[in-house]
Formats: sequence, C-alpha cells, structure tokens
Amino acid sequence: MPAYVVQNSLRSPQSDPMSAAQYSVTNPQRPEDLSQPLYDRVEYPKAGTSQISFFSTQLGQSANLITAGATASKVKTKRDTNLDTSGVVPTKLYQFIGISVVYIPLQQTYTAAATASIGDDIMRLKYGGWLDFKIIDKPILQTPLALITESNPITALSTTVNASTAIGTGQSGFSPMYKFGIPITLNPFESFSIVMNFDGTVTVNQEIDILLILHAFMRRPT
Repeated sequence: MPAYVVQNSLRSPQSDPMSAAQYSVTNPQRPEDLSQPLYDRVEYPKAGTSQISFFSTQLGQSANLITAGATASKVKTKRDTNLDTSGVVPTKLYQFIGISVVYIPLQQTYTAAATASIGDDIMRLKYGGWLDFKIIDKPILQTPLALITESNPITALSTTVNASTAIGTGQSGFSPMYKFGIPITLNPFESFSIVMNFDGTVTVNQEIDILLILHAFMRRPT
C-alpha cells in the first residue's frame, strides 16, 4: 500500500470514531500560567515536638488543627491546604519564587492567660528551629526559621490599664516573603517535602498552627 494511503487512513474518522481529541477538556499543548501559591497548615503542639512536616496531609484528610478557638481533629479544607495529593502535584507545574509563614495562636483574647505570651511563643519557635526543603531527595533550602519571613507579623499591641495583659494582632493582606534568588521549578509528579526541625523541646504557652506558603506561579493545561 502506498505511504500516502496509509497516512490518510490513519487520519480518517474511523481512527477516532468519537472525535475525542476535538472535544478534550484539557489541552496540555497550550498551558496557562497563573499566580497561585501552594500552601499547607500544620499544628505545633503546646508540649513541643522535634519535627513537623508540611504537605504530607492532603486536602480532604484529617489533621489536628485550630478551628473556632479550639484544637481538634478536622478534615482539611482550602483554608488549610490546596494540595490534592500528599507530597506531590500530579497535573500542574509550579515555579516557586519565595517562601513565608503565618503563626496562628489558639486564642488572642486579652482575658486568656497565654495571650501575653504570643510574641514570646513565636520567637521561641523562630529561634529554636530550622527548615529543610527538598525536591525528591535534593536539598533546595536549609535555613534557620528566624530567616523565614512572616506574612502576618505582630504590628500592634494593646494593654489593660494596669498593663498586666497584652494582645498582639497580625496585619492582614501584608504578604512579604523570603525570596529565592533563582526560581525553583517543581515538575508534575516530582515528590517534595518541607520539614521544620526543632532542637530540644521547644514548648509554647498555647497550641500554634503554622501556615507555610510557597509563593509561586502555576502552569496547568488549558
């Protein structure tokens, strides 16, 4: 059979009877790029721990987190993470440009005994630990937590008349970050991990959730 006959037969409607390619929902050949961080929220216990891992519990799975002023097991929602598969992103490519954290104390009311210690608790964590970021088994960033920028640093203080209690508040919408000098690419299906390690037992006065944000551009099929 002549070559052109074979070629034309492969392109005939019979080779794709449903015209699937024509009605495909996604088009990997024409991706779109969006500004979209990858984030995850993990609890740091009051009694302390030697290590906490991010991006290890995916969306829809249960984790111990602060909700409505109490710590309890809850199903992770988009408030807590946007990772669909633990430790990997199967269908999207991310280019990370920086990293930051948000420290979320259990309570911040002026009547709570631990409120006056919020600032001290955060500094204990920042000065007592270090971060290890890997893609597959390759170290990407290893640095003391004190160098990782807070997205909502305490910016205001108020006290009672006798100055016996104090409360600090974070600044919403303020999102600085530790910038990567060179953007870091995470390809689809590449495993990655971010772990905070703490020397000794860093205790705090109340449970604190830590929200870690990888500031990024996301590429996905159109």
